Amino acid sequence: MGLQKATIQSKKNLTEDIFELILKPQEPLAYEAGQFITIKINDGQKTPCFRAYSIASAPNTPLTLCIKLMQDGRGSNWLHQLKPAQEIEFLGPNGKLTFQNQSSPSYFIATGTGIAPLKSMIEDQLKKGNKSSIQLIFGVRYISGVFYENQLKSLTASHPNFSYKIAISQPESPNNPHLTGRVTDHLKNLDPKAQYYLCGLSPMINSVSEILTKQGVPTDAIHFEKYD
Repeated sequence: MGLQKATIQSKKNLTEDIFELILKPQEPLAYEAGQFITIKINDGQKTPCFRAYSIASAPNTPLTLCIKLMQDGRGSNWLHQLKPAQEIEFLGPNGKLTFQNQSSPSYFIATGTGIAPLKSMIEDQLKKGNKSSIQLIFGVRYISGVFYENQLKSLTASHPNFSYKIAISQPESPNNPHLTGRVTDHLKNLDPKAQYYLCGLSPMINSVSEILTKQGVPTDAIHFEKYD
């Protein structure tokens, strides 16, 4: 399928350097939770540019992206200056980081905007009635960098099988309401029979995969997507 079009419905800053776009595709878009779309960056430069962004919303809900604003990033800077009612063009959906097994416990590990596809999968599974244990550990650098916590609290309130923890690697205050340290500091006594879903930068993915393997998790139960 070629380029498709979508209209920006809303844009909201989630943190100092992460923003959310809600898009309305011109044609209905069928996708699996965990997939991404690839946006054409129409910033007027001679060299074409495409950037992939994971979908942060469950299927059959408003199409949502959460994007990290990079200082020299063509994609993120162009998207950040767009306004509601403007159009974007995109390819997809694509991606193989999708949910595998409803009968197994599921453990989701994300850093930064890597939470996007995992949030999509968690919301989708809970909506579908998955009653197995679903746990999330979400790592960010600063307390002020936490986002989507209200949504996570709402999910825990309505689904007793879901729980989450947030890990702050460099808390800017001694009054840190969350875990302190990297996500890798909080991966102990893990269930070797669970399915594990990881998303973030390569160093985190590699470190977590090594920890999981050492704790007896089979490699085919470790599913990941690297953002670099």
